[in-house]
Amino acid sequence: MDISGKIIVITGASSGIGAATARELAAHGAVLVLAARRAEELALLQREIERGGGQALSVPTDVTRRPDIDRLVQTTLDTYGRIDVLVNNAGISPGQPIAELADAELQRVFDVNLLAPARLTSVVVPHMRRQGGGLIVNIGSVAGEIATNSVYAATKFGLRGLNDALRRELRHDNITLVLIAPGFIRTAMTAGASFPMPGPEIVAQAVAAAIRRPRRKIVVPWFYQLVMLIGKLLPGLADVVLGSTFYQRSYRQRKHIADEQRSQTNSRS
Repeated sequence: MDISGKIIVITGASSGIGAATARELAAHGAVLVLAARRAEELALLQREIERGGGQALSVPTDVTRRPDIDRLVQTTLDTYGRIDVLVNNAGISPGQPIAELADAELQRVFDVNLLAPARLTSVVVPHMRRQGGGLIVNIGSVAGEIATNSVYAATKFGLRGLNDALRRELRHDNITLVLIAPGFIRTAMTAGASFPMPGPEIVAQAVAAAIRRPRRKIVVPWFYQLVMLIGKLLPGLADVVLGSTFYQRSYRQRKHIADEQRSQTNSRS
């Protein structure tokens, strides 16, 4: 698929991987529909893309609300007449162990990470069928291959299953499904981590590659494929490493620092 001129909807587009993906696809000539809760950040990104000669439409959207999803899809169709690509990118991570999660937060993680992609897909697929096909890119995680923290990993395992099943279910409708599984990426979600990691641009480039030449799964960075292989061949080793006191404390500390940095950023804005 040639990216230029394609109508592409991106959720979670206001920052991180979503914003980087929007910039990457705009550089390739895509017509973008940007969806996220933060309307101001979306508007800024839209103006940035337009100043660079691209085309973008911002639609403030809470993907946990079905009326917002319906409005996002209908606004796109009313404006452009079709949806060529849907990028289900919106995602959150609670960070805390499951016993420390309030029920509302537990519900929200599943709503954003798993139910929202399912809902968006259910709304978009009939339109893709009528137009003769389309592409759906789901942003999963290496955590959906090797479980890290319980709730986040559960949603990403679920998204992987949804992606695989839909790829088979929609095979004869000319609707292609691609799963992109990033490892640790430098975003607000990993702001507390001190070890080196690539920026969100590497995932954005993978999305562009998936549109040009769809594949079942793309793991980024590539070396996480080795980590996934070790986890499958030596699950006992994964249990020891990921279940260690050092890893669990480190994960919670990264989450605590990331939350503090996000809070400071929000207080300044």
